[in-house]
Amino acid sequence: MSGHSDDPVADESKRFFTFFNLSMALVAITGIEIVIIYVHPFGSPIIIGVLFATSIVKFIGVIWWFMHLKWDKIINTVLFLLGLVIALGTFFAIIYMADTHPEIEKFEVTELKNEWSTGTEYSKGDYVVHKGIYYKSKENHKALDEFSPDSWAKAQGIPHRITYKINIADLVEINSKSPGNPFFHLHRPEDHENVDVSDVFLLTRSATTQDFRLKVRSEAYWTESQ
Repeated sequence: MSGHSDDPVADESKRFFTFFNLSMALVAITGIEIVIIYVHPFGSPIIIGVLFATSIVKFIGVIWWFMHLKWDKIINTVLFLLGLVIALGTFFAIIYMADTHPEIEKFEVTELKNEWSTGTEYSKGDYVVHKGIYYKSKENHKALDEFSPDSWAKAQGIPHRITYKINIADLVEINSKSPGNPFFHLHRPEDHENVDVSDVFLLTRSATTQDFRLKVRSEAYWTESQ
């Protein structure tokens, strides 16, 4: 192999600092990749593209310097890089096709406006509105002729039912689009297939489906409600 100077000490020193700097660069790139994976600062296509590019940069850096490809014959370098592009393209294509893309089949946010009424059977946890105030039932009971405060507790917010149905999901996030009505919900379903959830949450203000954003992840693919 060529590319070495006549001074072995200077040559070794230069090679050491070259390898050291390259090692630090590889560590920095890996750190950036970890941040991108966990923070998700971009959309899924951009994240996949960035990770694809950084993987190629790191791989070529290792092969080019640590495995001395830099000093090999140029034809070997060209053949290696062509094979690398084909192999990586096929590898990522197989991974991408293997992932099942999540589909949001249903997403609704509705305010509960059940008026209290006499003679109605209520279960513990039921919400009603009486004279403009929201209450939560303390116990199973049947409503008498007059509203009984002993059976009800004032709700600390406005009850809304949030319902979503997804074909497959590892992670579900729901965020409020309104700064004046903060809300964040994170769900990691134990059963990843046919996720069907309907729960009641207390919000600061009245809201509808359009006031929220739902994001779903399955494997490496993200889907977001419109």
